Amino acid sequence: MSTTPETNPSAKFRQKRPMLRINRLNYVRINAKILDSTDQKLKRYLQFSGEQMNTKVTTDDVIEYALNLLFERDSAFKSWSKTRTLSAPDLSGKR
Repeated sequence: MSTTPETNPSAKFRQKRPMLRINRLNYVRINAKILDSTDQKLKRYLQFSGEQMNTKVTTDDVIEYALNLLFERDSAFKSWSKTRTLSAPDLSGKR
């Protein structure tokens, strides 16, 4: 009769898992108009931040950060948001 050595199943599982970890994020595409002057400032900010951070900074990065900063710092919005649920947008064109 042959015996197999006991192995720790969790240790065995850990050995077979890849090191890669993936964080899945859901993005949506938006379309917005901005003033020419704002566009120029955005382009300059992209250049500035890319040089300072030594990496490519995208328009998406700046808009995502700016909107989250706005939502975080606007106390009136935070108070209002706590009392509301997100409703479906009115696509009829009527206001």
